[in-house]
Amino acid sequence: MASASVESVDTYVKVTDGLGGLPKVILTSVHGSEAEIYLFGGCVTSWRVDNTDLLYVRPDAIFTGLKPISGGMPHCFPQFGPGPIQQSIVDSENVEGNHVVTLVLRDDPYSRSIWDYSFQALYKVSLDRNTLSTELKVTNTDEKPFSFSTALHTYFRASVTGASVKGLKGCKTLNKDPDPTNPVEGVEERDVVTFPGFVDCIYLDAPGELYLDNGLGDLITIKNTNWSDVVLWNPHLTIESCYKDFVCVENAKCCQQWPSHFTVFKHCNIGLE
Repeated sequence: MASASVESVDTYVKVTDGLGGLPKVILTSVHGSEAEIYLFGGCVTSWRVDNTDLLYVRPDAIFTGLKPISGGMPHCFPQFGPGPIQQSIVDSENVEGNHVVTLVLRDDPYSRSIWDYSFQALYKVSLDRNTLSTELKVTNTDEKPFSFSTALHTYFRASVTGASVKGLKGCKTLNKDPDPTNPVEGVEERDVVTFPGFVDCIYLDAPGELYLDNGLGDLITIKNTNWSDVVLWNPHLTIESCYKDFVCVENAKCCQQWPSHFTVFKHCNIGLE
């Protein structure tokens, strides 16, 4: 989808050029917290509370529009993959004092060349004092059902040696280490999950609320609705330059099928305690 021509909506929603000339939205709350959203991929690249950025963008991230942005909160739909599809702003509103921006992604000739379905995806991002909230609304506008996978591939700024996640005990796991093509099934038995080395694990039917201690003094609550799965990831020595500075806690739906002309909603709130 070509880049839309957009202008700043109000003092709390501003559109400007980001890195590589890619358009981005700067969303500011009345409380002073701030988020940055690149229209390319609908990627939230920054979430600042009290001048502290709680998200992380890798130093090898490329802002050319030729591949997904490696960091922040990349929005993955209908699967991971490169390409020139870009979202555009369709609405901005004030809901109970919280400023909300809505992006839209629709099928086009490029998307249909690799995934031949008609769809619309609306992605809302809102900001409060200590909370960043997202809502994904996917509508199948095709005459046939389709299956898709989706995730918020969220990079949290962290000290990997001190970071931990609570709330996953008892979940069924698909551990992709050491062989991502042949995940090992298991059950999480730990109350507190840490990142001692390479981590790439899917947690199925995860609870709607998790707690991330980023090892830097921040406790982050991750709440979701209709994101049934969670992925924990840290590349360890495969990305030696920066693996110590982040962990990924991803709300995901590994595979989902929807009939034609059907809509599904997914919500995610991350908040600083």
